[in-house]
Amino acid sequence: AAAQRARLKHSAAGKGAGGQGVDEPEGEPDIVEDSLRWSFMPSTGIRRANTQEPVLGENDFCKVKCLVMHRPTHEPDRDKAGNFPYSWHMHGRKRLWEVRVQVQFKVKPQNKIFFGLEMVPGPQSSSRMVKRIQGMLLAAIKRTIGKDFYQTAGDDPSTTSGEIEPPSFAMPLWALDQFDVSDLGSEPDLTGDFTSVGIRRTDGLQKYVEGMKAYLDTLSCDKVYTLCFWGVSQFIDVINWEFKGLIPGMKLDANNLCGRPPVFVVAYQLHGTTPGEEEPENAPPRKHYDSHKDYCFKVALWSLAAPPEPSFLRSLLGDCAVDHDGANGGQTPGGGTPRTERSASRLRERRLLQKLLKPMHSVFGGCSATAEAPRRAASASASSSSSQKTMKPWVKASQKILGGCLGGSVPSGTRRN
Repeated sequence: AAAQRARLKHSAAGKGAGGQGVDEPEGEPDIVEDSLRWSFMPSTGIRRANTQEPVLGENDFCKVKCLVMHRPTHEPDRDKAGNFPYSWHMHGRKRLWEVRVQVQFKVKPQNKIFFGLEMVPGPQSSSRMVKRIQGMLLAAIKRTIGKDFYQTAGDDPSTTSGEIEPPSFAMPLWALDQFDVSDLGSEPDLTGDFTSVGIRRTDGLQKYVEGMKAYLDTLSCDKVYTLCFWGVSQFIDVINWEFKGLIPGMKLDANNLCGRPPVFVVAYQLHGTTPGEEEPENAPPRKHYDSHKDYCFKVALWSLAAPPEPSFLRSLLGDCAVDHDGANGGQTPGGGTPRTERSASRLRERRLLQKLLKPMHSVFGGCSATAEAPRRAASASASSSSSQKTMKPWVKASQKILGGCLGGSVPSGTRRN
């Protein structure tokens, strides 16, 4: 087990178990890399998951470091083999992703701090199936993090006057999975091993909640707070932009539950609340309007598998709609098709091809490696010349895909799968 763990320690930090640099697999960037994208709000540029270093952000309220890890769920073979960044930490676990954040306050919080998700306001779905699955998702969240959280479908912009509350669910900070408090300069490396860092909910819920409340009562600008969250990740596949595991064998497009992308991962203090003080039991829920919040961070999150409308994304990110390769607004230097649109198109085409080939491989799979191989190899040279002349065009095309499984020899220059 120790040897397996050492072998899998090929992380985005560029270090293997022996401390040597590790090369990423070869291939096209949109095949090797995942399709997850995110950006701080206000934007400082478009970011990706599994980066070598945390991404820095800052606002009037605090300084932030953020690291997003995600298993390659779009590449099941890589996921199963542990061939991906941070596999030494993520491989073999139920969690599909993990978010690590470090916060240093510039202004001491005076109100209760919440962590959660916000969605783009819009009309609510009337589908009974969607409402049923939403109920199941909320039940799963309650089982995972407890019942003490705020959830709202938000206000419909077409029927609401005044400020609109966004669809969201917000949790107290003790709903996070791991928490640590450090002196400035001694905080843990976000890309490192967190086995012995801080306290965890899995160490015992009551002990964890009591410890968290004690920390939150003494928030300071002289400390660094490390937050980790992965509890509901087994139900939410961000790369493929779908919910899974709520109903065995069933997957659901995230847009059916969340509305149009992106979604926003947020942490904020809510005006009018007091740390450690519970709301009266019979009091109506306090609405979480944007004007009542001081954000520690707000991160827009989306996938190229189901990207936001380019014009809407640019309206959110403004002039900072810049991917890590520096292509402004996702545009190529000479104009033309946005890079994110091309990447999403290639990803969809590749998935479609995989779906088309899957039943073929179940019929013809392993043809080149069966017991017939020696016999075919022996007769290949004798029949090559005549078969090349008589082979039908559709057979040649099929062999390029299936590696010669449809009979005859493989045309010169064709790579076997």
